[in-house]
Amino acid sequence: MNEAEILAMTYTDKCTIERYDDHEDPETGVTEQSYQAVSEDLPCALSQSGLGSSGNLAVVENTGMINVTYEEQKLFLMPSVDIRKGDRIQITQSTGQQHTLFAKKPFSYPSHLEVNLSGSEIDE
Repeated sequence: MNEAEILAMTYTDKCTIERYDDHEDPETGVTEQSYQAVSEDLPCALSQSGLGSSGNLAVVENTGMINVTYEEQKLFLMPSVDIRKGDRIQITQSTGQQHTLFAKKPFSYPSHLEVNLSGSEIDE
């Protein structure tokens, strides 16, 4: 067992990687751009990130009747996973909590892949 496999044993969350691309409807022949899953049910580990300009606190922006919360997280995966900047990541934590976040540029180590994620939640 190598270092990446040992580290992956600690990944208790699951994620689906979706990529924005051209997709043709086979019935109509019309090509549209949309997110499509490129990898599903991957073991991963979601963690809080301290890289934001406001530390570990979410940034809340009040715009009329809507609050928008911007979040930054980190995702850890096996180094062989194909993930790209701009991919949409659907994450289900082992606690059942679900998140939809977007990948920034991934950083690869021999033992794991580290991806900063960002996203927003809108509370009305």
